[in-house]
Amino acid sequence: MAILFEDALVVTLDQQQPVLKEQQLLIHQGVIAEVGKHIRTDGFRIEERIDCAGKILMPGLINTHSHLTEILQRSFRDNVRMEIWRGYRARTEEMADLTAEEIEAAAELACAEMLKNGVTAVVDHFSTRPGLSVPKMKAILAAFEKTGIRGVLTPSLSDQDFFQMLYFRSRTPRNRSQKPLRGLWQEPVLEILDFVKRSSGISGLMLGPSSPFNCSDPLLRQVVEIAERYDLGIHTHFLETRLQQWGAGKLYPQGLAERLERLAFFSPRLSAAHCIWLNEKEMELMASSGVSAVHNPASNLKLGSGIAPVVELKSRGVNVALGTDGGDTSDSYSVFEQMRLAVFLSRLTVADPENWLTALDALRMGTMNGAQAIPLWRGKIGQVKKGYRADLIVLNPQLRLRPLNDVIQQLVFCEGGQSVDTVLVDGRIVVKGGRLTRVREKTLLRRIQPISQRMRTIYGLILKKAADQVEMALRNLYRRAFKENTGTPRLLK
Repeated sequence: MAILFEDALVVTLDQQQPVLKEQQLLIHQGVIAEVGKHIRTDGFRIEERIDCAGKILMPGLINTHSHLTEILQRSFRDNVRMEIWRGYRARTEEMADLTAEEIEAAAELACAEMLKNGVTAVVDHFSTRPGLSVPKMKAILAAFEKTGIRGVLTPSLSDQDFFQMLYFRSRTPRNRSQKPLRGLWQEPVLEILDFVKRSSGISGLMLGPSSPFNCSDPLLRQVVEIAERYDLGIHTHFLETRLQQWGAGKLYPQGLAERLERLAFFSPRLSAAHCIWLNEKEMELMASSGVSAVHNPASNLKLGSGIAPVVELKSRGVNVALGTDGGDTSDSYSVFEQMRLAVFLSRLTVADPENWLTALDALRMGTMNGAQAIPLWRGKIGQVKKGYRADLIVLNPQLRLRPLNDVIQQLVFCEGGQSVDTVLVDGRIVVKGGRLTRVREKTLLRRIQPISQRMRTIYGLILKKAADQVEMALRNLYRRAFKENTGTPRLLK
């Protein structure tokens, strides 16, 4: 099927000509076949013409770090740091013991929200309690397929607990509790890889070690070996909190960078979420190894984790993309929101306005940089460019974009997703006139409500109990971390 867009204001993301007026764009078999003022359509059977007069056509936004099922616990918590928040979330999930069908419904809701807000591709760093299973992983893939979003399933892997390692570091070994190495993770994950390869969809798979702290050396070696054998990307959390930075110094006296370098964990296959509490050596290793950083500004702010040194990473040549994190940390799956926050936060850590992030920088982070971060997507999506897959959004400017003076700046500083009119993924229209074409919203919401309400009830029961030993220990560790290491990301000139 061929689709022709006419008279569009096209956001190209080019440094010299970021916006082109009165453009035509031809899509054929899911690919951008031609872009220009007057293109030839000979030999193409145009099945749909879309008048874009007064509208903006741009690449679809890319969410490079997300936890989809956390949407069920949206806004359950506030005023807690990440490690304590994570404990509450995990206990709620364990008691709820979600079925594959419930997981699919949650992921479908998150994907639907993203599509209506112009996000056409997402990485789901998927974890669930009591553990991963083939049916649960297939549920995420089913949600991708049902909604039409371009998704990458990234099952979370771990075999140790960073907090327990830190807490019991000075105690006797008999008090130390550590999970056994779960080498058996390979069988279900490779079964899913085979399922993905045999399917006709656009979904993909990456390996998702939870974080270098929650994975032993043997597990990280396994991840690197499997990724190289099957040509897979790797995704992880990295130095998200002050406690992780402080704890890394306690657990790895030789340096975390040295450990990861020895394990060959850093490579162009890797995208690392958060990257807030980096030192010089770690930034240098990321730059030299071709690792991408994924900035999650809304989540970092809500959890009080800190401000990632995005400008410094960018100056070193590190590719920086954007992520929303989960539905109960940033409380939305909007990449428009992440772009705006990323620009504003850069102005708190960089003294010279000449070095602040620009609106164009942010748009690139939310589109082409996101594609560059994920091996499956490099050179395929993220730009309005001939030969690229047609992951595109059309915006019909609403009041927040009026008067339309500077398109690039207003997309970042003013837009929130309310102007999204049409969304295409791989050349297929998945949102038209602001409405989902493949999902019945009311039906989906009816499925979700009782699941989330049950989890809300469970969480209420958890809150009635006094803070447990783990939570109190975490609070004490944070006090020590603040007392012993009060450093913050330095102000750049």
